[in-house]
Amino acid sequence: MAEFAKRFRSWALWLSVAALVVFCVKEFVGIDISHTVDGLLNVLLPVLVGFGIVNNPTERGKL
Repeated sequence: MAEFAKRFRSWALWLSVAALVVFCVKEFVGIDISHTVDGLLNVLLPVLVGFGIVNNPTERGKL
């Protein structure tokens, strides 16, 4: 159980979850924002979600 709890203390995990939530809200709710910010979010948010997928939160020094 302690190994499982370590995964939830990872900043990379919470960053990727927050990016996924923002991306889903932006896409499905249809919030209108400026074209520049929208383009930046379309690039940045999937990269952050992908980083959370490939990251190993139990080992600090490694991906």
